Amino acid sequence: MTRRSVGLIDIATAAGVSRSTASRALRGEDRVSSDTVEKVRRAAESLGYVRDLRASDLASNQASAIGIMLRASERSFYGEIAARIQTVVGQQGLDLIIVNGGDSRDTQMRAISSLLGHKVAGVIIASGRASMEVAQYAASFAPVVLVGLSCSSSDIDSTVIDPDSERALARAVLSYGHRTVAVTSAAADVSRTLYDRAEVFSSELRDGGATVVDIGEAHQGGAQLAQAVTTAIKAHATAIMTGDDPTMLSVLEELQRRRISWPDQVSVTGFDGVGVFASPLLGFTTMRQPVEDLGQTAIRLVMTRIADSSAAARHLYLPGRLLPGRTLGPVPSLD
Repeated sequence: MTRRSVGLIDIATAAGVSRSTASRALRGEDRVSSDTVEKVRRAAESLGYVRDLRASDLASNQASAIGIMLRASERSFYGEIAARIQTVVGQQGLDLIIVNGGDSRDTQMRAISSLLGHKVAGVIIASGRASMEVAQYAASFAPVVLVGLSCSSSDIDSTVIDPDSERALARAVLSYGHRTVAVTSAAADVSRTLYDRAEVFSSELRDGGATVVDIGEAHQGGAQLAQAVTTAIKAHATAIMTGDDPTMLSVLEELQRRRISWPDQVSVTGFDGVGVFASPLLGFTTMRQPVEDLGQTAIRLVMTRIADSSAAARHLYLPGRLLPGRTLGPVPSLD
């Protein structure tokens, strides 16, 4: 049975105060005594009162929520980012509205429109495949911060892992003697993050004397993944560097299907190092994203812009941490 909606007049009657006093008490205004506040709150709790946040926002002319658009909440990296942000937002007495944007411009625009329709005070976009057109549209209504996607816009803030961490992972591969390395990639208009990461990997590997084999968009899975592994094997690559941990796992599974052992025959590295992928039991060699710092930095950036819309955009780079594992080893001997 659906519970009847409880209004302010019901609470005021139960607490023996006026409607306006009940309203001020629930908002925690200083001009209401602590005894009255407690009496009103007890009445509200006993009646099962749920505050109408939209009505409160309209009454105060001030938004009480931050919106976040994730590429996909089921992916470990984005799920952890959302959890970190929600903790910080809650500590500041705000609500967090989460939507999935997906990979297309149209689904992202619908997601952003939903957030803006809720009159959020600011928008955080955590997606390596975010459309800059969508981000710019959102920025015309509210402060916007990109997480995990580099940006040079003068009116959108961003925070992302430092490319030095990507270079460090490539150097780790080189340190094991690998000189023919396959690198997964993505078109810039599909995933700017994966495209940039592949470029950094490749540049550092070449500087270290390695031959780089571009094996394409293995992250798409299916036939593209199988073809990517085939290309790497035909090129005699002794290591495969992937742009994220789910792709690394898929590559490892494909190698196992072909009875190619790792790292004895082919080493594989991932990227993100969050959730189950960071487990020492799995032993994946990956670069851990600084998810906690990314989340806290995103909130700090958006709150700064909310307080001062004329503040200059900031683009901050945060260091990651290499997670050594069992999937990266020395170049196999020819014996």
